Order: sequence, then structure tokens, then C-alpha cells
Amino acid sequence: MTQKIHDTFVKEWMKELLADFGTVEIEAQVAGEVRTIDIVFYPKDPDLPTLEAIGLLGRIVSTPCSIEAFHNAVPEWEVRNCTQKIFHLENTLTRLAEKSKDPTVDMPFLWIITPTFSQHLQQKLRAQATATWGEGIYFRSESDRVAIVAVHQLPKTLDTLWIRLLGKNKVQAQAVKELLALAPTHPYRQDTIRHIATLQINFQVRQNKSKEIKEVMMNLSPAYEKWVEETEARGEARGEARGEARGEARGQKKARLSIARNMLQEGASLAFVIKVTGLTQAEVDGLS
Repeated sequence: MTQKIHDTFVKEWMKELLADFGTVEIEAQVAGEVRTIDIVFYPKDPDLPTLEAIGLLGRIVSTPCSIEAFHNAVPEWEVRNCTQKIFHLENTLTRLAEKSKDPTVDMPFLWIITPTFSQHLQQKLRAQATATWGEGIYFRSESDRVAIVAVHQLPKTLDTLWIRLLGKNKVQAQAVKELLALAPTHPYRQDTIRHIATLQINFQVRQNKSKEIKEVMMNLSPAYEKWVEETEARGEARGEARGEARGEARGQKKARLSIARNMLQEGASLAFVIKVTGLTQAEVDGLS
């Protein structure tokens, strides 16, 4: 279940994060059995200067690619499964190109993101690091068009931040800390914090939380708290601009109303807003 929630977070976050840079397709279907690829991406322009804003992730998406992200260490069979899916996609693209008589086909490169990648599996899959891409990134043969990103092996730099947010334990916690330390004006800071807060909320509403879920929630809590703080501040700023007087006794209620208003503006469902904020349906309806 943790993997399923993690998958939803990755897809929704990257769909919004990468929208500035090109076309993002979530859960792209492939031929054969009913299977999907997490993310397929086609860049608008590989020389887009703003790609630098997301560092290593920007380099990854500078060419057509597919991305499969795993919350736990990817097993060998999943690597082979991902590879088969990309082969099916390439076959489909080739047939479409032949029908349209267009000789140019942009074949996506497969990137598998996993927290760890053992030496044993590296050897089995004949995956090797390169000086060009650096530590923590392993490529299979050129004909395979597959690379595996070992998140926990990446250097702790701003360049790798956006990928390290998909790590686990201390790696993820450190990445969240670095995210919050970015300037508030960073173009992708606020939206990323919002997506992490949504992930945290999805974990909060679950009953019988596993040890793994509790650990993830601990890693994400600073981002969630920052989101609540900034959401309340924006709500209060709007209220003050309208000349609203806020008494101390009404502060908590107004903060929840402010959070609910922002969640509605960001596309959250009515039922989800009510569940998270504890407001009544009438109170939430009154915000629209």
C-alpha cells in the first residue's frame, strides 16, 4: 500500500513539475497485457534554460524518456518488467511512424529510480556508472536504453535534490530539509511542498499505520508543517487586506477555513477537504 501511495505522489508531482518543460503522460498504456508506464515525457526544447532549475532531473528529462520510480529497492524482475514495457512502447511508436511515413521516431530512454541498488544486482544486470553522469547512476548496454538511479548513492548537492526527495529514511529527511531551505521565490519549491503535504495527509487519514508509513510521515512532517504555516499566512494576509478582524478565539477556525479554501483552489475534492480540516459541508460550501 505504501508503494501505491508513493506512486500516486510521484506521478502527480512530476506531472505538475515537468509541465513547464514538455508533454507529460501519466500511466501510459503499452501493448500486450494491460500494463502502464508510470511517466512518459517529451521535452519542448532540450536546451530550455529552466531545466537547470531542477538539476539532475532536468538532465534526465532533456530528451524523451520514461520514468519508473520505486519506494523500495527495485528487484531484478521489476527491472526486466520495466524494460519489456519500454520495448512494447518502442514497437508501438515504430508502427505509428511507419503508418504516418515519418522516419523520425523519438524513442524514450528508460530511467528507473530506486532508493538502493546492490552491487550484486549491478553485476547481474551489467549496469555500470559513467564519468559523464557521476556517482549513483548506472547504465545498461547502449542498445537497452536503460539507466538505474540509486537515490541513496547520489551526492548531497542541490543538483540532486529533486531526485533525493524520492529516497527513504535519512536521505529523504535531509532532502526535505534542503527543500525548505530554498528561497521562497524558487519556482518549484512551493508546489513541491504542497504535493508532499498532500502525501502526508494521505498517510494521516490511514488507520493501522505500518512502521514504514510512520517513518515516512516523520520524514515529511517538516514540509507538511511548513505548508500549513504558509497556507495560514497567505489566508491571514488576504483577510487583513479585506480588513477582517481576527480575535484569538477565532484564529484556529479561520486557519482551517483558509487551508480548506486553498485546498479547493488546488483541486481537492469536497469530501477530502472536509475529512482533513474537520469543517462541516456547509462551512466548506460557504467558501465557494
